[in-house]
Amino acid sequence: MLLAAACGGNDDDAASGPVEVAPVQISGDPLGPIGESPEADPAFGQPVPGLSGTSIDGSPLAWTPGERPAAIVFLAHWCPACQAEVAEMTDWLAAGNNLPDGVDLLSVVTLVDSDRDNYPPSQWLADEDWPFPVLVDSSDNEIAAAFGQAGTPFWVFVFGDGTLALRGSGRIPPEGLAQLFNQLLAPGDG
Repeated sequence: MLLAAACGGNDDDAASGPVEVAPVQISGDPLGPIGESPEADPAFGQPVPGLSGTSIDGSPLAWTPGERPAAIVFLAHWCPACQAEVAEMTDWLAAGNNLPDGVDLLSVVTLVDSDRDNYPPSQWLADEDWPFPVLVDSSDNEIAAAFGQAGTPFWVFVFGDGTLALRGSGRIPPEGLAQLFNQLLAPGDG
C-alpha cells in the first residue's frame, strides 16, 4: 500500500515543494541483476524490498510490499521512451480508461541529471498530469540498484504476497498494463 504521511497543522509540516532527488530507505534484500531475460529472472518469487522516502511533491511516501499487488515503473526524465510511456498512459486515462482496481502503481524517478533534457522531472510529470504517486530516488540511484534496473522505462510487478512476479525494461501499452494487472489479481497467483 502506498502511504503518504499526513501533514500536521502547522506550515513546518507541509510539503516543501518539488523534489528531484532525496535520501531513501530500502528495507529488505535487493533483487540483484535481472539476468538474460525477464522470463528466466533469478529473482522471480523472491520478496521485494520496501521503500520509503520523499514524493516528488516533497511529502513523505512509503510503499510496503505484501499488502496488495503492485507495479513500479522507473522513469528517467531524459529518456524518450519514458516520455512516450507517460504521455501515452495519461492520454489513455484522459480518454476514460482505467487500470483495474486492487493494484497499486508507484512511479520512481531515477537517474536524474540536471544537465540532460527534460529537466526537472517534477515539472515534466506535472505538465503531463501524471496521476500516480512518484517517489524520488537518491542521487546514487539506490532504489534502481535495489530492484536491478536495466534500462528505462523499467517495470517491476509484485504479487500480493510481496514477491516478484516480473520485471523488465521497455514500454508497455496501457492495455497491456491493464492485462498484467489482471494477472496479478488472478486467484492463486502470488
